[in-house]
Amino acid sequence: MKPIVICLLLASQFFIGNATAQETPFAHKKGAFYFYWGYNRSFFSKTNLHFTGPNYDFTVYDIKAADKPSKFGWVYFNPGTFTVPQYVARLGYFITDKLAFSLGMDHMKYVVEPYQSTTISGVITPKASPTYSGTYLNEPIQLKPELLVFEHTNGFNLVSLDFEYLLPLRRTWPGKFSVHWNTGFGGIWIVTKTDVRVLGDGLDNDFHVAGFTFVGKTGPRIEFKNRVFLAGELKGGYASLPSVLIKNAEPEIGDHNLSFLEWNIAFGFNFGGRKKSGVETE
Repeated sequence: MKPIVICLLLASQFFIGNATAQETPFAHKKGAFYFYWGYNRSFFSKTNLHFTGPNYDFTVYDIKAADKPSKFGWVYFNPGTFTVPQYVARLGYFITDKLAFSLGMDHMKYVVEPYQSTTISGVITPKASPTYSGTYLNEPIQLKPELLVFEHTNGFNLVSLDFEYLLPLRRTWPGKFSVHWNTGFGGIWIVTKTDVRVLGDGLDNDFHVAGFTFVGKTGPRIEFKNRVFLAGELKGGYASLPSVLIKNAEPEIGDHNLSFLEWNIAFGFNFGGRKKSGVETE
């Protein structure tokens, strides 16, 4: 687990351990909204990439890929570029003091590692590539750029409708800070913008709903006066992408399935709702 996630978890334990003896009631959240913005790192399972077109139909196996985080700097603060890094954004609504629905997007990036060793099965005609033409059955091959360049860099966009449970833990210092633990699950679509070259042919495609996803998440949320908060999440999921564009509306298509793990840090605020006196009941 990355150091920043460990620091956030330790911070939540610090707040819990230093709770005042006479705790203040938790703020009422029913009817309130929240919004957060932050940034993520993501990790992907190996996948089998399958490509079909008029002159080829082949699969390369156990392909490794990584994310592509932006180096920390002005790109994160410039109004014209702050959406370039791997960001997360989410809007939620509390239907009770603890239960919420939220809609958001995790902008991840997915880049296949070049020159990795793999195996290939399928058919490539001479018209598609004189170099790689042939019939293959689990034969070893190196993933050179002339064979494949593949990345969802703008990106691997997870759009999800989530159901969440925000568990209040402690209020501290005294009553200004509160510690919660958020857990949820959901999913809908994966929207990709794929930059791909299959046998030297392809392009940086349009945004496209390439498939669907299921996700689960958990992590701490530290609030100040029930208005602003710092949240950390560990999120895992599965994505099936049966419709990856290679040349936009052309008949060439790619498909693959994968699992992913993501962590993010986000800054947010609560708004709306009303205040309630008395201690919150379970």
